[in-house]
Amino acid sequence: MPTVRAEVVGEGTREVRLDAGATYGDLLAALEFSPHEATVLLDDAPVPEDRPVDPDVDRVRVLRLVKGGAPRGDEIRVRTAAPDDHLDVMRIVDGAMLTADAEAVRERIDAGEVLVATVDGRTVGTLVRDGDRVTAVATRRRFRDRGVGSALVSAALAERDHLVAEFDPDVRPFYESLGFEIERREDGERLRGRLVP
Repeated sequence: MPTVRAEVVGEGTREVRLDAGATYGDLLAALEFSPHEATVLLDDAPVPEDRPVDPDVDRVRVLRLVKGGAPRGDEIRVRTAAPDDHLDVMRIVDGAMLTADAEAVRERIDAGEVLVATVDGRTVGTLVRDGDRVTAVATRRRFRDRGVGSALVSAALAERDHLVAEFDPDVRPFYESLGFEIERREDGERLRGRLVP
């Protein structure tokens, strides 16, 4: 009976005991995920759920595609931003000291490309994208490191076949924890990341 260490991205590592001949779908089930909400990554590439777990594999990464972890028992809900969310979105982006043009954010909201995360009805985080490009991910200070950013990125990825982002080196650990492949831009100052399910 093999034991596999499964790193659930942004949520920690769990050990899972599997029956001989178990598939990666069985591994997800043991972690209480459906194949529609998470995927198993081997060497940073998705693995089909019906593939048997290789007996030589002792570590995998699991990327949640639908929902991030819940902060201290409260449930994070992610939804598409409505026009009335514009002020909250701008306050959260500004509070994270990110640069965003208010009119451009309004246009992205109108295009259905802004997500908000709420806890108990309060907006606590936001993700702004332009097509596949994430232009901002931000969380209210007291909700940081509680799965809000992960939930937003997972929800955005569920809508696209990949995501890309450009960001400063100081937030590299956040993007790495989500599974982004990261490289330095030609100008050498900022980083570029790409995430696929």
